[in-house]
Amino acid sequence: MKLVYRLIALSIIAVFAAPFGDAQAQTIKKCQDATGKWHYGDIAADECASSRITEIDKRGLKVDEHEAPATREELEAARAVEATRQEEEQRAQEQQRRENHLLTIYESEQSIILARDQRLASIEKMLKSDEQYKAKLQDNLSSLEKLAAQASADEKLQKDIQEVRTQVREYEEAIDSRLRQRELVIGRYNSDLTRYRDIVKRRQATK
Repeated sequence: MKLVYRLIALSIIAVFAAPFGDAQAQTIKKCQDATGKWHYGDIAADECASSRITEIDKRGLKVDEHEAPATREELEAARAVEATRQEEEQRAQEQQRRENHLLTIYESEQSIILARDQRLASIEKMLKSDEQYKAKLQDNLSSLEKLAAQASADEKLQKDIQEVRTQVREYEEAIDSRLRQRELVIGRYNSDLTRYRDIVKRRQATK
């Protein structure tokens, strides 16, 4: 008896499932090729590889529609657009990160000015010390050169003169480096100050 009931149940399921299966199988693929010719069939014609495919039923009603595949030019253009979008997004994120970092470091414009002046004061102190030591070396060098001019200079005196000249050049290079560093510090803090004012102004405008 159980086997009979099972066979009856399977028959009922098959009866109700058949119309749906037939409906799906009976859809027709309709497409127009590049020359304008229409094609119909159970599957899309090869001539329609680059065309929109429309599925219709026996009554001619549209059941589904598939867009034409993108061309190579369209795909490349889409990739270029996406790459540009990602670059712009990365730049915006980096700008936001820098702005947040700047606002975290400084509480106000005055804090930027104070940090700048303290850094410049430290550089000026080292610069003054280098210049003073360089002046002493130059005085020492002048004395040694006068001594060498008055009498025949021995090997030790010539060696001392050469060493002092080397030291003078080293301090000249150090002074040049301090001067460049001072300009960089001024430029950096002035840039931070300008950016800070711009950030605060923009954020206040959006409130």
